Amino acid sequence: MYRSLGTSIVCLLLLVAWGSIPALAQDSHQKYGVELRGGFGVYDMGDVTSGIESIQRSIKNNSTPISNTLNTSDNGPLGGLSFLYRPSKHTMWEVGYNAILDVENTVDTTPDTASGQILMHASEFFLKGNIVATLSKRIHADLGAGVSYYNAELQVQDNLRRRYYYDAVGRSWGLLGTVGLEFLMTERVGLLLQGGGRFTNVTQFSYETSGTRQQLSVLDGTRPMEVNLSGAFGVVGLRFYFDQVTRPIDYTR
Repeated sequence: MYRSLGTSIVCLLLLVAWGSIPALAQDSHQKYGVELRGGFGVYDMGDVTSGIESIQRSIKNNSTPISNTLNTSDNGPLGGLSFLYRPSKHTMWEVGYNAILDVENTVDTTPDTASGQILMHASEFFLKGNIVATLSKRIHADLGAGVSYYNAELQVQDNLRRRYYYDAVGRSWGLLGTVGLEFLMTERVGLLLQGGGRFTNVTQFSYETSGTRQQLSVLDGTRPMEVNLSGAFGVVGLRFYFDQVTRPIDYTR
């Protein structure tokens, strides 16, 4: 699956690159831009779900059973910033960052003596090529795909078994795809509605203890921890365009 997706993304990026050659370039008020966005994402989560369930099983199997409530979550808010470059009417390059905000899974107990928590957040950096279709003067559609890099952090708190892992960090590469619809409110300001999906599995988590890095394993065994961030997302954004990066030099002065 990843091979097919990767091949499709490479083909799209090559198509965008071909459409960006100087012969097809244009002078436009929308040649450069900045995008600000916020939205919501859904994630697979991988070992985070099994980890919080293992904490609950330990509480249930405790010699003195404790009343508890399991709260699992696989979604959360996100926000980001992108820099846009549109060398031709139908192509656009995008370099951006998304903050995948806190996704919290908990086991709440009464009294609060054996609770558990696994908190995840991540940073996403990406390069994306976009094919742009002009549906009308004010409405544009775009299809984008590219590569992404992830830096995810976990905080694991298991009060029953007294196991705590703070700022465990894992990294991965992934693939990203989007479909968007933009409405130009003015010549230089556009409102964006966009949906998409990401494919990545964050591995090699480690945490620092006594000045050294240790590998983080799943809570029920010795296998290394994995957090699958694959899933769908939707965002609403604002794009601000300009036609030049620097002020032209006036040689007549």
